[in-house]
Amino acid sequence: MAAIRSILLSLALLAAAAAHCAETRIALVIGNSDYSSGPLPNPANDAKLIGDELTALGFDVIARRNADQTAMKRAIQEFGARLEKAGPDSVGLFYYAGHGIQLSGRNYLIPTTARIEREGDVEIEAVSADWVIEQMRYARNRLNIVILDACRNNPFTRSMRSVDHGLATMDAPAGILIAYSTAPGSVAADGTGRNSPYTEALTHAIRDLHEPVEQVFKHVRVGVMNVTSGKQVPWESSSLTGDFYFAAPSKIAPETAGALAAAAVPATSKPESGGFSTWVSGLFTPGPAEAPAVKPQAHAPAQTQAKPAVAVVAQAPALATGAPLMAGTRAVPLLQSLGIEVAGIDATHNYPQSAIRQLIDTTPRRVTLGSTAEQIHSAFTLCRQYSAACQLSWYGDEGVRTVTLNPFELDPTPVSVHAFRQFADATGYKTQAERSGFAYAVVDGSLKQVNGGSWRNAVKAHAVADDYSVVAVSFQDALAYCRSMEKRLPTEDEWEYVARGPKRQVFPWGDNVDPVATATSAPPRVTDGPAEGIGGHYKGLSGNVWQWVDSKVGGRRVLKGGSWLETNPANKRGATRRYELPGRADEDSGFRCAKSVRAWPDAELWLAQAG
Repeated sequence: MAAIRSILLSLALLAAAAAHCAETRIALVIGNSDYSSGPLPNPANDAKLIGDELTALGFDVIARRNADQTAMKRAIQEFGARLEKAGPDSVGLFYYAGHGIQLSGRNYLIPTTARIEREGDVEIEAVSADWVIEQMRYARNRLNIVILDACRNNPFTRSMRSVDHGLATMDAPAGILIAYSTAPGSVAADGTGRNSPYTEALTHAIRDLHEPVEQVFKHVRVGVMNVTSGKQVPWESSSLTGDFYFAAPSKIAPETAGALAAAAVPATSKPESGGFSTWVSGLFTPGPAEAPAVKPQAHAPAQTQAKPAVAVVAQAPALATGAPLMAGTRAVPLLQSLGIEVAGIDATHNYPQSAIRQLIDTTPRRVTLGSTAEQIHSAFTLCRQYSAACQLSWYGDEGVRTVTLNPFELDPTPVSVHAFRQFADATGYKTQAERSGFAYAVVDGSLKQVNGGSWRNAVKAHAVADDYSVVAVSFQDALAYCRSMEKRLPTEDEWEYVARGPKRQVFPWGDNVDPVATATSAPPRVTDGPAEGIGGHYKGLSGNVWQWVDSKVGGRRVLKGGSWLETNPANKRGATRRYELPGRADEDSGFRCAKSVRAWPDAELWLAQAG
């Protein structure tokens, strides 16, 4: 019966995935930037980003950028016709980025050539958002989504008494979800980078979250609130009557159920079930039980998708007599802790350890990162123990996020002065600080430019030893070094996952603040500090140097880890973020590299800890 339940569950998930693949998806994406009055830098970029992502997710995209009124109306007409032709099972999506206004409770989208000087011009020059709703209603398809990133502060409202800021709420007919980039009547940020905060969060969410559409927009709201410190709160109005996933809820190979049922061996005795939380905690305490990490295979592209977990099990070799088995009661919590799909595994059966190992080796991991509200408050409390100037809002950008990570390997230490010197000497590379003639350092209590400061003299503050962590390097410098090593910078999610592990420890060694309770005056060596990260295989993740990662917020790049100069341990937690311009070189900014691999380097460790 257990095997039958496994088969039925797998088939149910298969049906959901099959429905995702079979449905016709049509999208109209418009981004207007080139306004003669009040131009916006981002909407056209936003439309390109969203359009590309929707295409990758199976949408047939009609794209228009910098459209005048005629082009917008004809695009809406074409969208409606194609949606109707696709039939009742199709899904429609309309996305608009640009100027928008509300007049007398109705929302209008502004073409780039609109000349609006008084209220009477709006109906003539603009395009009513209601037209899109009507096209969807007339098509009579099962589900539609309208996304309006059109609440940017604009110049068309300044001389109109009846025109309100932001957009008005719209009635969502049955089967339609309407999403706004900010709350009704509020103004959204256009963003300081290439894309708006809303579109950046939306792009990540629709690509990475295998969840119902309502949950996707909930994650978008949290992400935007974190980035804008609560100033922008996205909003939705929904009358959906069916389910929809941007990314399929599961990726299960058809042969999975049969393969799992064939490989499963009924347990002859009650499997050991205790101690799971103990061995997870043990991953942060190196000991004699730890086996060496698996040697990574050849490089794989950063975006390469590993085979679905159950497909790997389906390809496992036939069970040999006497082959080691793992109890399902061990395998299920182990895989769940790593964010690996376990729908096809029955806890009442035993499985070939080699098959479980293969899952851990190659399967993408769905992990939770960031800080809960309670953890953010604890960080604020810790900060206040060292400074009365601390504010809760400093940590508001750390909200919980769920992401999917492909196999990668992070360097065990920051890059050393010796390693960077070898790179610079071999290539003739000059850092940003060397080219500009200065770097930044704290002098007499103030952050100042130090003329002649660079990594070679550690910004003239101290002697430089070969085993010190290299500093005074910009994001571009770090990127150049890693590329020369045929590596790359880690993303923030990758760095934080290694540092905090599946239990999201506060610091890379656990929750104990003692190792970073006091700042040191001596510059750090790459091997300084306690054993850190998953398995204790890393050094210098916290309290060593601020470390560049390949993630950005607005026009600034993110650094992680906190440096030895930080006097407040709250700024050395695994979730802490610092933002800097990519060309900035500071006396305590360094980095470490990462690379995509075919197999996770910690699989042996997890299996050894699981027993």
